[in-house]
Amino acid sequence: MDNLWMENNIIVNLLQVAFYEILNGLWVRNGLQIKGQAMTYIQCNFCNSMVDADLYLLQICSTRIAAYNFLNTVIEKFHVKEWMSLAPYQAPQNAYLEGEHDTPMLESFLTFLATLISVRTNLGLSETALNRLEMVTLLCMGDKTHSQLMELMPERCGTSQSRDFESLLAEVADYRAPALEASGNMQQGMYVPKPLIWEKQYDPIHVLLRAVHRRDFQTSMDRYTEYARQANKLKAGVSPWPPFRTPTDCAEAYEDPRQILKSRVFHAAALIILYKAVKGHVSEHVMALVIFLLEQAVIISQQEDNKNTKMCSTTSQTQNQLNDMDLTNWFSVDSLFDNLRTVVGRVILTPEPDFSPITYSSDSDLEWENSEVDTEMADITIDDTKMLTLGEGSSTWNSNQPQSSGTDLMVFRGDQQNQDSPAMESTPTSSVLALPSTTNLPMEVERIMSVALPAYISVNHHASSSAEPPALPPPAQLPAITAGNEVSRAVIWSQPGTSRKELVPTTSQNHRKSYPYRRRQTVDRPNANPPSVKVNESIISLLLRLHSQLSGIPDSYNPDDEEEANTSAADQAPIGDGAYYVEKLLRKISMADTTCKNCIKETRMKLWPSQEERDEAQKQRENMEREERRRRAKERQQKLMAEFANKQKQFMEKAMEIDENSEGMEEEVLVTKEEYDCVICNQSTPSTEEKPMGLVVLIQATSVIGHRRRYGQPERSTLPTCEEEREFLRRDDTLAAEFDRRVEELDRHFDPQSWFLSVNLGWDGGVHVQTCGHHLHLDCLNSYLQSLRSQQRQPALSPEKGEYLCPLCRQLANSVLPLSPQLGDKTQMVRSKPNESMSQILEELSNFLRENDQKPSTSNMAEAIGKVMEDMSSSTQLKPMFKPKSEKPIPQSLFLFVTSIARTNLEVELIQRGGSLVVSCIEPPNPLLPKRDCIVPLLHVLAVHARVARVLAMWPAWMTFQQLCGLPAKVPITALAPIEREVPLLLRDPIALLLQFVLLLPLHLDQTYFTTTVQMVYNLLYYQVIAQVSCGLTSAERMRAASSATKGRITNLCDSLDFINECLGQTDLYMEDDSLSSEKTQINILALEQQVQKLCLPFLRIASLLKYHLYQQPLPDIRTSQSEFVRLVYYLELVTESMDWGCFNASVALNWPSDTNMFIDSPRTWCSQFASFVSKSQIAARSFLVDQHIVWHPPRLLQLPREYEKIFTYYHERPCSQCHSVPQETSICLLCGTIVCLKQNCCKQQNVCEAVAHAAECGAGTGVFLVVTSTYIIVIRGHRACLWGSLYLDDFEEEDRDLKRGKPLYLSRDRYQLLEQQWLAHRFDHTKKTWVHHRNAL
Repeated sequence: MDNLWMENNIIVNLLQVAFYEILNGLWVRNGLQIKGQAMTYIQCNFCNSMVDADLYLLQICSTRIAAYNFLNTVIEKFHVKEWMSLAPYQAPQNAYLEGEHDTPMLESFLTFLATLISVRTNLGLSETALNRLEMVTLLCMGDKTHSQLMELMPERCGTSQSRDFESLLAEVADYRAPALEASGNMQQGMYVPKPLIWEKQYDPIHVLLRAVHRRDFQTSMDRYTEYARQANKLKAGVSPWPPFRTPTDCAEAYEDPRQILKSRVFHAAALIILYKAVKGHVSEHVMALVIFLLEQAVIISQQEDNKNTKMCSTTSQTQNQLNDMDLTNWFSVDSLFDNLRTVVGRVILTPEPDFSPITYSSDSDLEWENSEVDTEMADITIDDTKMLTLGEGSSTWNSNQPQSSGTDLMVFRGDQQNQDSPAMESTPTSSVLALPSTTNLPMEVERIMSVALPAYISVNHHASSSAEPPALPPPAQLPAITAGNEVSRAVIWSQPGTSRKELVPTTSQNHRKSYPYRRRQTVDRPNANPPSVKVNESIISLLLRLHSQLSGIPDSYNPDDEEEANTSAADQAPIGDGAYYVEKLLRKISMADTTCKNCIKETRMKLWPSQEERDEAQKQRENMEREERRRRAKERQQKLMAEFANKQKQFMEKAMEIDENSEGMEEEVLVTKEEYDCVICNQSTPSTEEKPMGLVVLIQATSVIGHRRRYGQPERSTLPTCEEEREFLRRDDTLAAEFDRRVEELDRHFDPQSWFLSVNLGWDGGVHVQTCGHHLHLDCLNSYLQSLRSQQRQPALSPEKGEYLCPLCRQLANSVLPLSPQLGDKTQMVRSKPNESMSQILEELSNFLRENDQKPSTSNMAEAIGKVMEDMSSSTQLKPMFKPKSEKPIPQSLFLFVTSIARTNLEVELIQRGGSLVVSCIEPPNPLLPKRDCIVPLLHVLAVHARVARVLAMWPAWMTFQQLCGLPAKVPITALAPIEREVPLLLRDPIALLLQFVLLLPLHLDQTYFTTTVQMVYNLLYYQVIAQVSCGLTSAERMRAASSATKGRITNLCDSLDFINECLGQTDLYMEDDSLSSEKTQINILALEQQVQKLCLPFLRIASLLKYHLYQQPLPDIRTSQSEFVRLVYYLELVTESMDWGCFNASVALNWPSDTNMFIDSPRTWCSQFASFVSKSQIAARSFLVDQHIVWHPPRLLQLPREYEKIFTYYHERPCSQCHSVPQETSICLLCGTIVCLKQNCCKQQNVCEAVAHAAECGAGTGVFLVVTSTYIIVIRGHRACLWGSLYLDDFEEEDRDLKRGKPLYLSRDRYQLLEQQWLAHRFDHTKKTWVHHRNAL
C-alpha cells in the first residue's frame, strides 16, 4: 500500500498537476512545445492511453487510501494550500505561483476533483454509453461533419466504434443540409445536437476533459446558453451555470470515487472557498464547481448508511483550536451533515518563521538594508498604531448596515507564538484580526500585531471615544492588492527602547534563486497571543449568504417552498443561474437530513432576524417578477407597433408613388435637383459640373454573352468523359464564334466605316459595369485612393490600378461613374407637342440627330467622364479585326466600342433575368441579381462619347434615320460612301441602330419620341425577319403564301411574304430547288408566324429594358412564354388598341405615318438596296440574310457527370492539348472543356502560364477551372485567383479535398447552381473568398 501511495503521489505531481500548470501559463519559459505536449496528452488519438489511464489509476488510489491523505496531497501539489489561508493580504510564500496564477490553480484543483469523481470511462460505463458520451461531447463543442466525428472519436483498444456509430449519431444529432449564401459562403453537411441533448446529456466536466482549448468549453457553454434562451428556459439577462451531471453508478468491482467528498478535509476546503466567495474573491465558475462537489457529497452521504456517524450527529461538535490551513482538524468527524451545520468561530493564523531565505522572481539583486521601505517602516513604532477587531460573528454585528466589499488587510505575524493556546479561550484583549463585513465596527485597542496602513491614515489612540472617525478609510481608498509577484517582506513594529530585528518572508526554495539568510530582530513579547480571524460561519450559513448575494435579494431563500419546488424540479431539466443551483443544493440538504433542515431555518432567522426584512425580501421578489412580466409585455407591444408602422410606411410610400405618377401624367412638375449622400464625407449635395458626384462601380471584361449556344442544340453542352462524348463537344456553335464568322464576311464585302456602324461587339471581351448603389464625391475618392496607396492593408487589393473597397458596403470597385446634373431633373425634359402627327415627330427626331452635337467642355465633370471611359477601355482588349490596320484609328471604331458597352450591359441584365422577361413561377429568380443598376448614368456617359465619335466619324446619322423612316433627303448625300460598299439597311443590326439613335438623341426626350424611334426600328426588324423566313421557303411555298395575300396592304404574314417576293423574287437570292406546282404545296402559316414572333423577341426585350430604365415604367408581368410577344408590343406601344386574338400577328405592330405611302415605299427602298448587293455577291447576301437573326440559349456552364469517378478516370492521365504531356494538376475549363496545365512552365508563353492565358482568351479574364486531382474549383478573375470550393461531395455532403479520404463523390446541384449564378451575375469579386494575386503563375 505504501508503494501504491508513493505511485499516486508521483502521478499527481508529475502528470495531472503538470497538465493544469501548463494550461495556466506556469510553464511559459518552456515555449510552445510544452503546450503541444499538453494537447497531445488529451488528444483523441492518445487520450485512451494517457489522460484516461491516469485518471483511472488516480480513481483507484483515491478509494484505496485515506481520503484526508489523498486530498491533502492533491491540495499541496496544486499549490492551493496557501490560498486556503484566511490571512488576508499575506505575502506570496509559494515559489511555484505568482499572484495571477492563484485563482486559476484553484479552479484547476476543483476541476480535477470534479473530473475524478464524475468520469466513468473505466469504471463500468458500457461501450455504447461511452461512445454516446464522446459523441455528445464533440457535438456540444461545435457542429461537426460526419468525417470530423469519425476522426475525433477517441480510439480505444479492442473496440469497434463504427459498429453502433450511425445508430448513436441518429439518436443524438440532427443532420443539417449545407446552406449556400449569396455572398459565396458555402457550408458542408453538419450534424447538430438535438435539443434534448442540452437538457439531459450535455456534460461540462467531460467537455473540459476533452477540450484541447479552453475556448472549446466556452463555445459549448455559449451554445448551451443560446439553447436555453431560445427554449424560454432562462430569464432575460441571466447567465446560466454549467449543468454538471450526477455521475452514474460504478461497476460492482469498484468503489465510488465520490467517497473522498465525505472527508472533513474537503468540507473544510469547501467552507473556505464559500467564505471567500461571499467576500467576492472567487469567480462564478469556482462557485459552480464547489456547489457541484457539495451536491455530490450530499448524494453520496445520503446513499451511505453511516450509522455510527449519525449517532453522534445530534449533539454539536466541540471545537478545539482551529489552526489556519490545517484543514484536517477543522472538523472532528467525517459526517457531512454534521459538518454542514458546524459553526467555525475563530481560526488561529500560523506565524511566520524568524528565518527564511530571500527569494526573488527575477535575477536582479535588491538591497534591503538601504531600501526605501526600511526607511519608512523604521519611523513607525508600536505605540503609533492600534489593533483592529473586525468580526462578522460578534454580538455587535448589525445586519441593517451595508456590507463592505470584503476589504483585506496585510497580516504580519510575530515570533514565538504559542500555538497550543486555544483560540476560543482568548480574552477580549487578545490579538485578533478579522475580515470586515461592515463599515462601522467596534475597535479594540490591544497589543499591535503588524498591520500595514498607508501614511495618510491617522490611527485612533482612544478606543472609548465614539466620536472619532474610523481607523480605516473607505474601501475605495485602500491600497491596491498586489499581484503576488512583487518583492515584499514582513515588517515587525518595534516598541521604544527595544531592539529591532528584521525578518525576511519565507518562500519555497524550489526553482527560485536563493540568497544567504539574514536575521532580523523581532519584538520581545513574552505574553503575545497568536493572531486569529473571526469567521463565525457554517457551510449552511455561507450557502444562505451566497444565495442572497447571487440573487441580489436579502433573505432570498425560502425553505417553505420546498415541496412545490421539488415536484417542479423533478419534471424539468436543471437550467439556471447561480442562485438556482445554490437553492437546489439547500433543498437537497433539507431533504437528506432533518437536523440540517432545522439548522437552515434557524440560521436564516439569525442572519435576517426581523420580519420586516423578510417581508421586504418577499416584496422585492414580487416586484422583480412583476417588472419581468411588464418588460415582456412591453417588448411584445413594441414588436407589434414596429410591424404596424412598417406596414403603414409601405402603404404610404406606395400611395405616394401612385400620386406622383398621376401628377406626372397630367401636368409638368418642377423638381429640384436630386441630392446624393457621399459615403466618405457623409454630406448630401447635388452633382454639379464643378463638384461632380459619382456611383461606386466595378468595371470588368466579360464573355458571358459569347457563350450562348444556338437554339436547336442542347442548352448545356456536356463535359466529355469518354471518346464518344468528346466528338459531340463543339466550340463553334456559340454566339462568339458565329459573330467572328459574320464580322469576317462583313469586312470582306463592306467598308469598315460602314459595317462598324452596323453591328455591336462585346460578345467576347465586352465591358460590364455594376454598382453597389453608393455615391461619393470624386474629390473624396481621390483622397481615399491616396490613403489606400500609402497603407496597402489588403494584399489582394491593387490601389495603384484604381481598386478600392466601397467605404460603406466593402464591395470591390475600381472606378466611379459620374452622375450628370440632368439626372432626375424633369425640367430638362424635351416635351413633345400635343396632338402631333407621326410625320412631325419624325421630322423633329431627324433635326435632333442633326443638331445634338457635344459641346467642348473643360469642367471637372467632363474630366471625370473621360477618366471613366479610359477605365472602360483599359478593362478589355479589342480583337485584331477591330483594331485599325494603320496607326491612325478610325473614329467609327470608337463609336462601335461606345455603343457596344450599352448593348453588353443590357444583354447581361437580360441573361441575369433568365434570358427573357418572363417571370417564372417554378424557378426562383437569381438571388445574385443586382439590387441596384447603373444603366441610366452609364448611358449619360456613353452619350457624351458617342456624340464626339459621331462628329469625328463625320457620320450623318440623321440621313440613316431618314432612310429608315422613308423621309425625303433635304441635304444632298455627299458624305456617304458608294452605295455598293455600304451595308444595306436589311443587313444592319436593329438593336445596334436603336442604341445609336438613343445615345445620339437627347436622353431627356419625351417618351413619345422614344416610342416613335422604337416603332421605326421595329418596321425594319419585321421586314428583315420576313426576308429571312422567305429564304427558308421554296418557290412553291412562297407562291402558295402569296396566293392568300391582299394587294396594297400589309395586314398579315401572307401580305408581307408576297411583298418581299415581289421585291426580291426577281433577284438571285432564291434558289429554284423544286418544280412542284403551288397547288399541291401546303404551308403552315401559324408556325411561320410563331417563328417570326420568336425572331423579333430579342429586339423587343432590349427595347423594353431601355424604356424601363429611361422612363422608370414597370415591366409587364409576363407569366408564360407564349404571351411574351403580345405583352411587350403593348408595353412598347407598338400596339395600342385591343383586338381579337385570332387577328393578332406580328404585322399588327407595324407603325407608319398616316396618309403616306411610307409603308410601301420604305420597305421597297430597303429591298432595292439589298438587291444591288445580291447582284454583286449572291452567296454572301443569302448567307447574311439567313443568319441575320438567330435564337440563342442562355449561357451555361458545361454539364458535369454525377459521379466524380468518371471525371477522374478519364482526365487524370489525359495529356494537355498544347504540350501533349500529362499535367501534374490536370485542370478543365468549365466554359469550353479545354484541358490546361495548372502552374506548369511547359505551356508558358510570354511569361504567362496556360490557365491565366486561357482565362483571358475564353472568358475575357474570368476562368472557372476544375482541378481533377483535388476536386476543387479555381476561379481566376483578372489578376486575382481564389479557391472557390468543391462541386463534388460525399454521401454526407462533405468535401474530400485532394481525395484524401477516398470516399465516393457526387455532384452537388446546389453548389453547381451557385457557381453558375455567380458567373452569370459577375459576382465572383464580391464573394467572401480569399483572393490572392496569381502573378500569371497559374
